[in-house]
Amino acid sequence: MLSGKRLLFANQTAMKNSTIKPKHPCTPEVTIFSIGISKSEWTYADHNETKENVFEKMKKNRFDIMPVRDAGGTFKKYFKAKEWGNFGVNDIQLFEIKQKDCVDHLSGIKDVIKAFAIAKSDRNFFFITKEKEVIGLLTAANLNSKHVYIYLYNLISQLEFALGRLISRSGIDDNELVRIFEANNKSVKPDTRYRREIKKGLDHKFIEFAYIGDMAWIIRQKNLHRKIGISAKDFDSSIKLINKLRNIVAHPVNSLVKGKNSIVELDITIAKIEVLSAKIKNYLLM
Repeated sequence: MLSGKRLLFANQTAMKNSTIKPKHPCTPEVTIFSIGISKSEWTYADHNETKENVFEKMKKNRFDIMPVRDAGGTFKKYFKAKEWGNFGVNDIQLFEIKQKDCVDHLSGIKDVIKAFAIAKSDRNFFFITKEKEVIGLLTAANLNSKHVYIYLYNLISQLEFALGRLISRSGIDDNELVRIFEANNKSVKPDTRYRREIKKGLDHKFIEFAYIGDMAWIIRQKNLHRKIGISAKDFDSSIKLINKLRNIVAHPVNSLVKGKNSIVELDITIAKIEVLSAKIKNYLLM
């Protein structure tokens, strides 16, 4: 349903404000236009084409959506298959492009992930608009873009840094961290890398070589989660989802988004990263 091949295509239309608006027009976050399909790349049908011709185009290109250009050169309607990826000539329907079908071109990746997550199960696309003009299209499959992976990588990296600062703020020095890991037979990778760098004469902190799972384990061992006002249960459930996402982002050969459930989980995970990061930040500012 969300394969990279089956990307939906659309064109230009005049309409009111889009469903999703950016929080700030100058936000440095990568916008959805970076991962969507530009109007210069899509295929469309003319208003005077027969339904049979439109169907043949959709079937040939494996499109589930095709916009219709009216006599004035604008795009206010589109054909859509009743069932994604499996349809006949009588199973495509003509719809008007409405506000609910659109997102603003300055919307952030997080915003559109939220939009997909809360939408009905058949919502696999959004038209991208700039003011009153459709300038592109975003599909759920586009969330597997490298830009989204980089965005998530940055989020996770910032959290890793924050977790490390939380541990450092607790007063646990390198010697104690090494002792804790060795005494509990924890992951040998941080210990091995740390000792290798020390032999080189490099001045690194032990925590710099720990993964999210390692740092989470230290925080739980020392009950540091209490300092940031989060229960052990909530902390553990957050780390479980975040670590799962980290493993996916670290190995992008696997698709990030495979269906509706994966988008919902992605939305939840982003929210947990933000909550955890904010709690740590507030604590460190005290």
